[in-house]
Amino acid sequence: MSDTLLVDRKQAASIAAISVATWDRMVAAGKTPAPIYLSRGCVRWRVDDLRAWVAEGCPNRRSFESLRR
Repeated sequence: MSDTLLVDRKQAASIAAISVATWDRMVAAGKTPAPIYLSRGCVRWRVDDLRAWVAEGCPNRRSFESLRR
């Protein structure tokens, strides 16, 4: 079963074992899985996407999405 739990930026950074500041820079550069915008100022990431992204070696978003297809 797929894990559909959503996490915020602090939790996402923790899963990736990086600081929140580094996470924010990577998000801005398109180097993380695509975020989910629930409302203005409420951004989340799927845990299963983050785990797969880390397992693949943290590729940029475009490469990660290509691997997921």
